[in-house]
Amino acid sequence: GYSPDPVSCPTNLSWIRPAVGLSRDEAQWVEGRKNVILGSLDAYLKRLNLDDFDTDEYISRLNNTSQTPIMGMAISGGGFGSAYTGTGLIRALDDRLPAANEQRTGGLLQSMTYLSGLSGGSWPAVSFPSYNFPTADEIVDYWKPEIDRFFTVTNTSAEAATGKAIFEQIATKYLAGFEVALSDYLGRGFAYEFIPGQSSGLNTTFSGIRNLSNFINHQMPMPIIHLASVEPEDAEYYDLLVPSSNGTIFDLTPFEFGAWDGDVHAFTPTEWLGNQLSNGIPVNQSKCWKGFDRSSLVIGTSADAFNFWYLESSSLTKRLSQPANLNALVDAFQETFDLNLTQISYSKFPNPFTNLSLSTGNTHKSSTLNLVDGSETGQTIPLWGQIQPARNVDFIIAWDDSQDADPYSWNNGTNLYNTYLAANATGLPFPIIPPSRTMMNLNYTLHPQFFGCDANLTTTGDDRAPIVLYMANAPYSAYTNFSFWQTETSRQQMGEIFVNSFDIVTQANGSWDGEWAECMGCAAVERSLARVGMERTRQCQRCFERYCWDGTLDERDPGVLDP
Repeated sequence: GYSPDPVSCPTNLSWIRPAVGLSRDEAQWVEGRKNVILGSLDAYLKRLNLDDFDTDEYISRLNNTSQTPIMGMAISGGGFGSAYTGTGLIRALDDRLPAANEQRTGGLLQSMTYLSGLSGGSWPAVSFPSYNFPTADEIVDYWKPEIDRFFTVTNTSAEAATGKAIFEQIATKYLAGFEVALSDYLGRGFAYEFIPGQSSGLNTTFSGIRNLSNFINHQMPMPIIHLASVEPEDAEYYDLLVPSSNGTIFDLTPFEFGAWDGDVHAFTPTEWLGNQLSNGIPVNQSKCWKGFDRSSLVIGTSADAFNFWYLESSSLTKRLSQPANLNALVDAFQETFDLNLTQISYSKFPNPFTNLSLSTGNTHKSSTLNLVDGSETGQTIPLWGQIQPARNVDFIIAWDDSQDADPYSWNNGTNLYNTYLAANATGLPFPIIPPSRTMMNLNYTLHPQFFGCDANLTTTGDDRAPIVLYMANAPYSAYTNFSFWQTETSRQQMGEIFVNSFDIVTQANGSWDGEWAECMGCAAVERSLARVGMERTRQCQRCFERYCWDGTLDERDPGVLDP
């Protein structure tokens, strides 16, 4: 069932580790992934028309020095919109798609170590690995996006469940003594689309990804999911808390859960979530729990912006237009579990960081973590986990479909700028990002743009920062600015979304710039060149002059973004 399972407590487990470096499991997995990436990167670079670049020499030097570049992609929040357009990004970089190889973008996916997601972007970031990483076209057949899982379900089937059936599922968790919330309900609803396994992943776990063949064999990137926490001292509106912009961002992988900074500097194994610890030891040592980390809870928590849906917020009213059915849900929680709006608005995780020297504030004292949609800190692109120095990421593709440019739900770049502000305040290496007015005036939200190529234009003024390729959803071949809450999408519309994302990634099959694919390749390898004693080619220099932000600002009022 959905409830965690009681088990005897493990005797030789390190329940907590300090947030210093990577865990042993992740470090070993990344080394294995690097070996696989060498072959993928070789094939990818050979498809490019690179001038004066000796790919064989480059690959052999990487091999001899273990300097394989570490790359990732991050898919923003934005409900079903970002879930589907972000899946289009994955598709356009996949060397299993012949069209992607023709356009010379295929293979970048196979060269990536990390895939991070948050809110709607967490759905593909959890779903692809959970399905053992099929192609985008295959996964749409599993998802069946044309079925509405929330508002029109009349009887329970393998594809969708009624509200009553979902309440019965989450009641098993409640009866086992765990707190339940809207995140459990939402997660089970989303799971009928995004999570594999019996009864749409009723007992599928996020840590279980470690047991899938393509993860064991390092044939997929590792997912990182971002969650935000709310604390009692956070701003309160209508009895609901909203995280502060410097609130703790929790980082969840199939290996572990924790935070690099903020109120927690520690991690705990993901498969043992659900156990409340005190100073790193289970409070109840006679019985432990396993299976709390249901994949459905992960996607439900990452997209649990319920506190936002209830609040009037000018930048969010359109994006999170509140379906009337949510009021009925609140009533149903009150009736079934005797829980009020405040109690169900946050996802409840038993706190593994209580009374720990590595935690502070409310997280140090409280028995429960209150978690919400990771985008609520203002960082709606999940870059935070990938820019931690421990992960040493060289190149990140940041996909933005957060629909924050009112009134037409395109993108204005604020999210990327917010990550720069947070990184700068914390001293993390990250490219300097201009404010959203410049992003819009210089068309960076309509065409891809690199940040950080010039190491001087980073928070630390050196090459420790990754190069970030910012790509925002924009109308190339279709208007894909549909609502956060569009819960059913026809196959025809999915096709249009995929073609539009493909056109953004390839710059309209190279018709905007025949050298664009090569420019992406230049950015992908740039940080690793110096490490293997090679120099940037003239072709790459030309690319960077065209596509790298050079520090120019244009802070005039950009007006309404209506491409």
